[in-house]
Amino acid sequence: MTGPHLDGARAEALHRCAVRIEAAGAFLGSGFLVAPGLAVTCAHVVLDRRGPAEGLVVRHGASTHPVPPDAVRAEPAELGTGPFEAFPDLALLAVPALGPGHPVAPLAGAEAEPGTWLTALGHSTATPTPGVNEDTVALRVVGRSGEFTAVTGFVQPGLSGSMLAGPDGLVRGVLKSTRSHKQDLGGWYVPLAALVAFLGPEVHAAAPPPPPTDADLVTALMALPYTARADGRFDLLERMGEHLGLPNSFEVEERSDRRDHLFRIVRRCRHHRDAPAALRALYTALEELAPHDGALPHLRDVLGRAAGDRPADGPGSW
Repeated sequence: MTGPHLDGARAEALHRCAVRIEAAGAFLGSGFLVAPGLAVTCAHVVLDRRGPAEGLVVRHGASTHPVPPDAVRAEPAELGTGPFEAFPDLALLAVPALGPGHPVAPLAGAEAEPGTWLTALGHSTATPTPGVNEDTVALRVVGRSGEFTAVTGFVQPGLSGSMLAGPDGLVRGVLKSTRSHKQDLGGWYVPLAALVAFLGPEVHAAAPPPPPTDADLVTALMALPYTARADGRFDLLERMGEHLGLPNSFEVEERSDRRDHLFRIVRRCRHHRDAPAALRALYTALEELAPHDGALPHLRDVLGRAAGDRPADGPGSW
């Protein structure tokens, strides 16, 4: 089964969940936020022969957070002597200083099928920009390889520990390693079931719901009576254009059928050059045009999850 690649809006939202792991000023690898105050990476990224590396820190955006040795749970707990770390090769890092409001990468409910395209979102030193930077690599699932899952594609150094997300923006596993840093021989990742088992029910339950689909967004928009009127939708697009600083309205092909028109508005937002900004403009415009509609709080939540953030409470606060 083949499928589309991860789109720009979902990739941007997931990059906000990615972290980089360092120790004593050296870049070790990638990871991602899986629950409030918790980051996941590969065990071999954070371990040395004595256990968790000294001076371990998690970088999230522009912030840096130290990780004490007793705040690391790794399986295996010690670095092995072979070329590849033993299964499941996962580590959970407690980073309470991050606070409760940071974005969290949502986990899928099923494994990726062979032939599916997955996207690794992490950090590497292999980009044209000097230093450690965000990096994205598309990989294709081959199938089981021992206890891990094999992929084809070029895995860059530094991406070990990064999330592997499907086209729907849901995490299907954790990238482990490459077969070769010099040739396009593919590599392996830790499958979803192993990640869920490692996290345990408490951590898994703290993960956020998956991002809404286009159909979810349309259903939330349909709940507002204001969107039933063709002239109301026209005013909505005009107001969105104003909020986005466009010279004209937010251009969407007109349709008389309400649901079809709303689907086109949603798709246009998803494919806008700044998809989160377009989704925020959609909500803000409706909040101004129908300020007393009881369906607004649910719409705010759905659009917030689609944009990859959580809007604050109160009118005009997003």
